[in-house]
Amino acid sequence: MVVLIVDDDSAIVHNLGEWLTQAGYSVCTAHTAARAIEIVNSQPIDFAIIDLMLPDRQGWHLVKTLRQQSSLPVIVISAITDLSRRVQLLTSGADDYLVKPFDPRELLARMEAIQRRLLPLTDDRSTEVTFGPYRVNLRDKTTVRGTDDVKLTPSEFTILQTLVTSPGRVYSRDQLLDKLHDAIADDAPTPRSIDVHIGTLRGKLEANPKRPRWIETVWGLGYRFRREDP
Repeated sequence: MVVLIVDDDSAIVHNLGEWLTQAGYSVCTAHTAARAIEIVNSQPIDFAIIDLMLPDRQGWHLVKTLRQQSSLPVIVISAITDLSRRVQLLTSGADDYLVKPFDPRELLARMEAIQRRLLPLTDDRSTEVTFGPYRVNLRDKTTVRGTDDVKLTPSEFTILQTLVTSPGRVYSRDQLLDKLHDAIADDAPTPRSIDVHIGTLRGKLEANPKRPRWIETVWGLGYRFRREDP
């Protein structure tokens, strides 16, 4: 997923760009509204984060312009807390508004919520995902190595399915907990149980669980599945 950051503050652009890259997103940047429009018109963009105060025009005007030509999800960021300005942004087409300074984890959570609302994931149960010697059948909920079944618990399979169907995307413990709650009604997972499930998954799939080849820890954020065999 490609995220466009539009802000004339180079430090914010740099820090936010690094954080989103670490979270598994591709990032491009613009310091003006005009440049942002050029980028949107020249390449696929999946999400935009726009500062309210730009040197060439107000952020709300950029949001309105983008909304006239696309359904690109947009979060506006600003130090301004005025309610009328926030209402104006939302009525102009912004999907959300976040007041500076903010925790990047909150921004990511809001992005994820907008994506779930606007771009729901398809549930293609006929899909088979392969990596290395493994085949994960999403319809039958089975995992096979060569001709041998890999015995996974329902919780382990749910976590594996979540990770392998979105390689490169970082899932926090809370997001994985939500997946387990949705898939396994009689289970009562906790944040600690996510770490335990990840550990047992690595024990069943990784040649060296202490140096995992597939299921990667992203410190301070969560877990992700490697996009390619390293």
